[in-house]
Amino acid sequence: MPIIYYDGNCVYCYNYAIWLIRHGLSKKYQFATLQGEIGQHLFKQHPEAQHQNSVILQEGHHLEYHSTAIATLITSLTTFKWLGILLKLVPKPLRDCGYHLFANNRDKMWKTKWHRPTSYEKSFFLDDNQHVKLIN
Repeated sequence: MPIIYYDGNCVYCYNYAIWLIRHGLSKKYQFATLQGEIGQHLFKQHPEAQHQNSVILQEGHHLEYHSTAIATLITSLTTFKWLGILLKLVPKPLRDCGYHLFANNRDKMWKTKWHRPTSYEKSFFLDDNQHVKLIN
């Protein structure tokens, strides 16, 4: 089953996970925080992943990072498939530049709140999310 690893301390990363779920992400995907037990297991299996500072999409033994992971996930959404395809047409260095620009400045951007998940949304998460701030 594919796992999407994200920074559990990042409100934008968490809310992106919720956005994917609300827009039709398949139940074949599940989420885990990079800081949780499952994320730590990933780092033991794939030590190179620890230095990526990225959302990570794992499908079997294959890992995707940065903008490639984002584009792949968006392509999996029926309504936004076209957007994912357009993203994949942008050269990877340019896509990743945009990804890193956002990732490195996300704490300086506008403020947003942690979404309180519904039980359906919670069903996508493998972690107990104890270390994720879920209070608005």
